[in-house]
Amino acid sequence: MAVDAEIYKNIRGLTDYRNEAWKCVRCGMCRIVNPEKLSSHRWSASCPRGDRFKFEAYYGSGTHEIVRALTTGEPEIEITERLKQIVFSCAACGHCQANCNPMKELEPANAQVALREYIVRETGILPAHLPLVRSIQDYDNPWQQPRSQRPRWSRGIEGIKDLNKEKAEYLFFPGCTACYDPEIRGVAVNTARILASAGVDFGILGKTERCCGSTMLRIGAREAFEEYIQPNLETLAGLGVKGILTSCAGCFSTLKGEYDERLDIEVIHTVSFIESLVKEGRIEMRREVPARLTFHDPCHTGRYFGIYDAPRTIISALPDATFEEMERIREYSWCCAAGGGVRTAYPEQALWSAGRRLEEAREVTSAEVVVSICPFCEQNLGNAAKQEGEGRPLEVVDLTALLARAMGV
Repeated sequence: MAVDAEIYKNIRGLTDYRNEAWKCVRCGMCRIVNPEKLSSHRWSASCPRGDRFKFEAYYGSGTHEIVRALTTGEPEIEITERLKQIVFSCAACGHCQANCNPMKELEPANAQVALREYIVRETGILPAHLPLVRSIQDYDNPWQQPRSQRPRWSRGIEGIKDLNKEKAEYLFFPGCTACYDPEIRGVAVNTARILASAGVDFGILGKTERCCGSTMLRIGAREAFEEYIQPNLETLAGLGVKGILTSCAGCFSTLKGEYDERLDIEVIHTVSFIESLVKEGRIEMRREVPARLTFHDPCHTGRYFGIYDAPRTIISALPDATFEEMERIREYSWCCAAGGGVRTAYPEQALWSAGRRLEEAREVTSAEVVVSICPFCEQNLGNAAKQEGEGRPLEVVDLTALLARAMGV
């Protein structure tokens, strides 16, 4: 059975998952890749949290048990620091649900989201996550950087309109990470140059762009998120744009899943938009990209919204590039564990999971470069690659970097 990506969007309250929790029979399907898609036992694990800690509580079945205990009182359970570690060391990647929902019609990933929102309401935001929330509230970004520096990445790039002063067909929303992280800034730069080269009528908000609030949402701070995004909704509604383009998987998931219906503006990940430009012949690739590539599917573009073919279409169009797949791909991709607040609260967990992904790339493929379309994946996988001393060295890049190289922009 195919995975329905829409199921990840319909999060209910914690008590709504009580009956589902009783239905979980601990079959173990939340622990492994779909057996029908499995190539080898070596890469059969699906849950980074569970695979590292090896206890039932850390798997999707454990999530169901915690939900059952909290909503029924049987067994009696308290929200202790240990329980918080179990819940918040989950990156909310959704892989457990990719197996469980088609086969058992349960929603362990959605229950996990509801569970962390419940814990935050009852006991407050995790201390490790508080600086992120306060930074967003104070600076409109989670990196404690000044608003005035947000458009710095766009200096000297022709073809970008200022939507505070003039109209455009599309808003390009680069997101906080691409605006402020020097190592990720190339994602915004390359995307803008690609769009401009293809003749797309687009603009940015610059200094008036605010965080989409994704970080708040992923760490369970739903109330803070809802309060924060109200000015965003008003600003975006007044732009008169046809669509919102974003290169960040987290921004895309949040804008598409939380903003889209409230705004009635189409939200498009730039990889999908660029794929359409390639098919229309609006992108000319003049230079060869002689590299051996493999692709890492981000959770929030893949499992959450089913974007699998677009990046592969672009990769296959790169002149002189060779492409090999890892074993865990598409809806069964192994999460690098950068998201869900894990990299902030439990950085060793994030690096461990990213290291496992790089290990798979080395053992399964002959790739020199791991390609992704998520700045958080690029950061986390890149950091893991820098720390590894043995094995074939791997470069981690965003797909836009390779496409810009091929286009000569």
